[in-house]
Amino acid sequence: MVVDLLWFTTMVVESPDIPDEVAGAFVAIAHRVVWATVATVDRRGRPRSRVMHPLWERTEAGLTGWVTSRPTPLKVAHLDRTPFLSCAYWDPQHDVAVADCRAGWVADPEERARVWELFRAAPPPLGHDPAAIWPDGPAAPDAGVLRLDPWRVRAATAAEIAGSGPVPTWRWTNG
Repeated sequence: MVVDLLWFTTMVVESPDIPDEVAGAFVAIAHRVVWATVATVDRRGRPRSRVMHPLWERTEAGLTGWVTSRPTPLKVAHLDRTPFLSCAYWDPQHDVAVADCRAGWVADPEERARVWELFRAAPPPLGHDPAAIWPDGPAAPDAGVLRLDPWRVRAATAAEIAGSGPVPTWRWTNG
């Protein structure tokens, strides 16, 4: 039996700092698609997926993701046991963006309020007012903010996936 294999070209950059071209390509796709499939790991080591609405911020440290979400017992338990998750974006043109991240709940009230303002200031459909879900504001007991610190980021257009160019991928050397 003969099997033809298609080899995909991936350009992996390992460094402590995400290259601007990778971060820019990722954010462009993520903010256009808006909704991500986010997977955590349950207590038995099985993946658990949900749809979430991350916002990505370029910072001096690189790239940080933010999610407003209810800290349900399930999400809290998953991230307490395994503080990592994966965010995957896909659109009908087959552009994809994936960020594998360390994730943690933000406790600092000032940082939570700042993140709420990021969501409020962003243009729709990425931007929204979290007060529509949590009228009592970021201090509401069921209002949570997740911080996402990527250790691997990949972004590709359909043409790149089809093999006409390398797929830019960044991996943190200490991640």
